[in-house]
Amino acid sequence: MTDLRIWYSARDPYHCAFRMIRLLTWKGEGIPIDQLRVLDMLLMYPSLALRMKLPATVRENLRALRLPPLKDLFVSLPGTASIWQDLQLYQSTALKQLAGRSLLKRDALRDRYASLDQRNIPASLHDRASAQNAAQAALMTFLITDIANLPVNGPDNIFKRAGVPTRGPVA
Repeated sequence: MTDLRIWYSARDPYHCAFRMIRLLTWKGEGIPIDQLRVLDMLLMYPSLALRMKLPATVRENLRALRLPPLKDLFVSLPGTASIWQDLQLYQSTALKQLAGRSLLKRDALRDRYASLDQRNIPASLHDRASAQNAAQAALMTFLITDIANLPVNGPDNIFKRAGVPTRGPVA
């Protein structure tokens, strides 16, 4: 009998690290770690944005992406909070891996920000991230321009709008 291995990109810390590099490359500056985690979740599962409570202008930009409805996805996704909790372990591992390889600025990490250290990013990794970003430019623009600009604090913060708990494991 042949062993069959199934790979889940959501449960691969290296894939998560690559997604985070993509987000940070597109933004071009640091992102608060908790906000980066929300953006990573939405990059992994863009259709989760359809569940978010968004301002009208952001909702219009979301519609323009023409994401498939959740019911039409190949995989049936559990609740957003469950996905958020499941990703925490892999996101923490990815952040530690990036920091350990000096791809993130350590002084920014102390302030709970993730910021790429461009001097240490291999050219091939940067090129691959840029190519992936170019292929998904509309989604990346939506995530960084619309979602990342939602407030981190206050009654209508990004976490409440996304339906994720504001407390969780610390990286």
